[in-house]
Amino acid sequence: MKAEKGLKKDSGESSSFCTGTQIRNIVLVVLTLQNASVPLMMRYARTSEAEPYCVPMLVVIQEMLKLLASVGLLAYEVGLANVANTINAEIIQKPWSTLRLSVPAMLFFLQNNCMQLANSHLPAAVFQVTYQGKTFVVAILSVLMLGRRLERFKWLGITGLAIGVSLVQSTRSSDKTSRDGGDANVLLGLVYVLTAAFCSGFANVYFEKMVKSAQAQASSAAEGTARSRAPSLWVRNIQLASFTILLGIPVVMLAPTFDAQAPWRGFNSSVWAVAFNNAWGGLLVALIIKYGDNILKGFSNAISTVLATLISIPLFGFETGTPFAFGVLLVIWSTLVYGRMLKFRSEWWNQIAFAPPPIPGPERVELQA
Repeated sequence: MKAEKGLKKDSGESSSFCTGTQIRNIVLVVLTLQNASVPLMMRYARTSEAEPYCVPMLVVIQEMLKLLASVGLLAYEVGLANVANTINAEIIQKPWSTLRLSVPAMLFFLQNNCMQLANSHLPAAVFQVTYQGKTFVVAILSVLMLGRRLERFKWLGITGLAIGVSLVQSTRSSDKTSRDGGDANVLLGLVYVLTAAFCSGFANVYFEKMVKSAQAQASSAAEGTARSRAPSLWVRNIQLASFTILLGIPVVMLAPTFDAQAPWRGFNSSVWAVAFNNAWGGLLVALIIKYGDNILKGFSNAISTVLATLISIPLFGFETGTPFAFGVLLVIWSTLVYGRMLKFRSEWWNQIAFAPPPIPGPERVELQA
C-alpha cells in the first residue's frame, strides 16, 4: 500500500509538473502571437479605406471587455458567491489603495491612444521595433524608482537597444500605404510611439512598486494574522480597467472624431478585432506574472518583433534596407542579453555596475554586532 501511495504521489507530481510546463509554453506562444499581431492589426485598421473611428472610444471599449473578463476570472478564483465581498473588501473599503491606481490607469489610457495614432503614421515593423524602447524606460526607471542596481550585461543590453532603435529610425523604411501618400507624418508617428513606450514603462514600474509594497504589507500583517495576503491580480485589473473607463468617457465625449449621432461610425470588423485583441493582451500580462517570468517575456518580445517584421513584407509591401535589418538584429540581441537568455562567460559582466565600495572589515563586524 505504501508503495502504491508513493507511486501515486510521484505520478501526481509529474502530472502537475507537466501541466505547469504546458501552461508556460502555451503562454509563450499566445503572448508571442498577440504581441506580433498588435501592430499589424492596428496598422490595418488605421489605414483601411473605412471611415475613421474614434480612437478614445475604442480604448474605452477594450477596457470594458477587460473589466468583464477580469470579473469573470475573479469569480473563478474566489467563487461566484464571494465576488461582491472581495470587491467590497479590496476596492471599496480601501479607497487610498484604489486611488493610487488612477496613475497607471491614466498612463495606460494615454499609451493605448498613442499606439493607435502611431500606427496611422508608421509602418507596423517600424512601430514594433521602436516600441521595444519601453525596455529601456523600464530599466532606467527601475533604478530611479525601485532602487534596483543593474549588472553590466543589462547596461550593455540597454545601450544596444538604444542604438538599435536609433538605427531603425534613421532608415527610410516604408510600406505601400506610406508610398501612396496620405496624411502619414513619420516624425509625429515617432513622437506617438515614444510617448507610448514611456507611458508603458513608467506605468509598469509604478505598478510593480505598488504590488511589492502590498506584498510587503501583507507579509508583515501575516505575522499576526495568518489569512492576510496581497490582493488578487484580477482585483488589480478590475481597478485599472474601472479607472481607465472613468477617465476615458469624458475624453470620448470631447474627441473631435466622436459623433454622438453615429457613435459606432467606422467600427468595422477589423476595429472590433483590435479591441478584443488588445483586451486579451491586457489579461495576458497577469498570466505572465503568474506563470512566466522576465526571461519568458523578453524571449516573446524578440520573436514577436521578427514575426511582425516578416509578416509586414507581404501584408503591407514593407520595404527597407540594410541599416533597418541591422537595427532589428541589434534590438533582438539586446533584448536577449537584457533578459539573460544570452550569457557571457566572464563573471565581470555579471557584477553590479556602479556598485558602492565594500564596507571595510572592522566596520562590518561592528554593524553585525
